[in-house]
Amino acid sequence: MTYGLEVSVATRWESVALVIGSWAVALWALSAPEPMVRGQEPQSAVRTLLFEIRRPGARPERASLRGDALLGRSRDCTIVFDDSAVSKWHARVHFDGGQPTIEDLHSTNGTLVNGHRIEGTVPVRRGDRIGLGSNQMVFVGLGTSPRNREH
Repeated sequence: MTYGLEVSVATRWESVALVIGSWAVALWALSAPEPMVRGQEPQSAVRTLLFEIRRPGARPERASLRGDALLGRSRDCTIVFDDSAVSKWHARVHFDGGQPTIEDLHSTNGTLVNGHRIEGTVPVRRGDRIGLGSNQMVFVGLGTSPRNREH
């Protein structure tokens, strides 16, 4: 018997990150699915950008970014790269009118998307490879995160 509501399942990523000096450890798990009515997001969730980060000589790690996220060498950045080819404030990922984008912040060595140097802000699509120095970030897709938690 149906009551005219279409129900789907929303999945959430749960993550914990620990940064000690120039090392970062991130743990990821999918939380239990939550039923939700199609077209509605839980009020306690925000949209996130999911990336796989590939650093030379390290295992790939996952990152879930909300809103504006700075990428670079500075400890003030959301994701810190210990790489002399990466500028202090190298690039920024964010939503622009609902579209995920990356913006090069006038970095010295540039930001690459799928091997091409970008100028300004460009859209990011699932599977796009973003190059910062010898590091690579692959855009995995969109997710949701609890509203009251940080990056």
